Amino acid sequence: ITCMQRTCFCEDMDSKTVHTFTVDDVGFFEGAEKLLELWFYFPDISVKGERRGLRAIPRSSLEKILLLVKCKILSSCSNDCMDAYLLSESSMFVSWNRFILKTCGTTTLLHSIQPIIKMVQDIYPDSFVTDLFYSHRNFQQPQLQNHPHTSFEEEVRHLDSIFKGGAAYALGRLNGDTWYLYTMESPEHPLEVGDQTLEMLMTDISPELTSLFSIKSFSSADELTKEIGLVDVVPGCILDAELFDPCGYSLNAIVQGDTYYTIHVTPQEGCSYVSFETNLAMQCYDQLIQKVVAIFRPGKFTLTIFANKKSCCENLFTAFDSQSLAGYQCKDRQFSYFVDYNLTFSHYVRHS
Repeated sequence: ITCMQRTCFCEDMDSKTVHTFTVDDVGFFEGAEKLLELWFYFPDISVKGERRGLRAIPRSSLEKILLLVKCKILSSCSNDCMDAYLLSESSMFVSWNRFILKTCGTTTLLHSIQPIIKMVQDIYPDSFVTDLFYSHRNFQQPQLQNHPHTSFEEEVRHLDSIFKGGAAYALGRLNGDTWYLYTMESPEHPLEVGDQTLEMLMTDISPELTSLFSIKSFSSADELTKEIGLVDVVPGCILDAELFDPCGYSLNAIVQGDTYYTIHVTPQEGCSYVSFETNLAMQCYDQLIQKVVAIFRPGKFTLTIFANKKSCCENLFTAFDSQSLAGYQCKDRQFSYFVDYNLTFSHYVRHS
């Protein structure tokens, strides 16, 4: 977003009536999502000629799994490589050998893992999970979560009961913003393609901005997507968006192939939250991150970049310049090295 575009954007938004939503008005909502990513391996070489892979799972079966998670499908969009589902609580992406489920609120995401594996093995009996990633930032009100999400320790015990060789980590400040990760990688079956995930978890969003994510400010999700500038985050995508009543917003975007990005907004003042996630392959994410920050202007945010050794951004030291964000200070930055993946974690606070 150029200075000229941002000025016009601000002037246009100033003409909108501000409808502030507080926790007292519409209740507390836990915007922070639980994020699950499963990669499957198909030993039977003939499966590689089967174009659909995991996409062969019927939608009706996926809907049954989501009932266990306590959410449902609202809409979907697809291309030749991936199906993107917009959920009542966030998103789901299904491609040939990768399954991504991202759910917010008090959903019970971990209840989906064993049914998903069984469902895949019913279709492809010799298949198995080679890589698992499960993460979330610390919840604002963890006491409202349901089993097995009442604590990260409980989540780890649940995951350990399913997978062998998993590892659990906590990055960031234990007395501040913390990002939890559970991962399992298979050194015997590393991914044959580059894989990367950029995630931005933003809080303390301006009420003047969050008030726009409401049916009182825009007549449709498509109108909001265009006016806010979200349609230009990555131009030329297949978009699917939902504007919730009375407030809240979700967007799925298929860029090309099995590349996506997704945005979710919890606008309540007192628990405002925005997430941006993408697997777009880039050697440097500076411009993309600056574009997202310019739109949402969070008071603080956590940034994670996860990439394997085949990714074009495998060198995370150059994937993002931590000092390039004008108006923000990088308070924490950590690097982690796993079997086939590298991870950088950063936490930013806006200058007062």
